[in-house]
Amino acid sequence: MPFPPAPQGGFTEDRVVWVFGHPRSGTTWLGQLLTDGLSLKMWNEPYLGQFLNFSNLLRENEPKRYEDPTFWMSDPQEENWRASLNLFFMDVIARQGGPAAGFGGLVVKEPNGTVVSPLILRAMPRAKAIFMLRDPRDVIASLIDARKPGSWMDERLTQEFDRGKIVKQSIRRFERIAEVLAELEAVAPGRFYEMRYERLRADTFAEMRHLAHVLDLPCDEAVLRKAVERHAYERIPEERKGPGKFVRTARVGGWAEELEAEEAAAIHRRLGTFLEARGYPVPQGSPRTP
Repeated sequence: MPFPPAPQGGFTEDRVVWVFGHPRSGTTWLGQLLTDGLSLKMWNEPYLGQFLNFSNLLRENEPKRYEDPTFWMSDPQEENWRASLNLFFMDVIARQGGPAAGFGGLVVKEPNGTVVSPLILRAMPRAKAIFMLRDPRDVIASLIDARKPGSWMDERLTQEFDRGKIVKQSIRRFERIAEVLAELEAVAPGRFYEMRYERLRADTFAEMRHLAHVLDLPCDEAVLRKAVERHAYERIPEERKGPGKFVRTARVGGWAEELEAEEAAAIHRRLGTFLEARGYPVPQGSPRTP
């Protein structure tokens, strides 16, 4: 067999849709709607973006490195590394994404690669992206529930349950997400859609139809409506949802009852400006970190 063997699948770059967001923000539900409702093929969390995170860490620790043209991912080498990464991503998609026949496109659900999403979209200038944003307070409440002893995520973890640590780590991730969203708006205008969990929950069909229009994705409204009904939270059997389950409550604003007062105060102190800028109300008088 010749090496490398020829890829057997493949989608054109403009038919690749990346899904980013913080874990526990609703990306799994969104993926179901994209595959069943808009006839996209799913590639679930390949961690393609995660290995590129070293670039962010290096820029924080050795920023001068990015001025040195001998460093492959330096700013003077941007044209070259963008071209190389484009070839890499498209080859991996062709080999692992599978055949394009019968699908309107390929959705790559990659919440764990969110921090490098601007880099990915710079390397793929015709690909599209959806950023799933949910009230960070509801996300953090969901993460706490998922990591409690006996919950669905507990068996995967090696660290002991620590509410305070979960809150601190999540706040740091959302601070980075605030920067990422600003970058994405600049890097990918016209091919980037900021999906709000709250809007999707309020009118799923209308929001998905609007998403399809903005990103120019094929949309059979009858097929989409059936998918919306099939994957509605209310249709999920009671034994498969609830506290401690992967599908929990789907409530908007449940954090007010689930987070402890000091946890909510820490979130408002560090993320208050971001929350208000994205339309999430913050109690009056909440302190802010400068």
